[in-house]
Amino acid sequence: MWLDSAMDLTARELPVVRRAVEAYREVKKGRKGPYGGVTADAILDELKPTPPHWAELADHVIETVEGTRG
Repeated sequence: MWLDSAMDLTARELPVVRRAVEAYREVKKGRKGPYGGVTADAILDELKPTPPHWAELADHVIETVEGTRG
């Protein structure tokens, strides 16, 4: 699966990142606006990652949705 192999995610991170990807997709498709639901950023914040790891996770979400990852 694209998400499992693209980045080494822990069992705790995987479902959260999947939700962030779906939230990002919804906004990108125009189905939800910036105030129309939980954002990918807020979902990633649930993990309380360090700033560098948050950036890595966010990059992963963006690259996955934008189609630059397998």
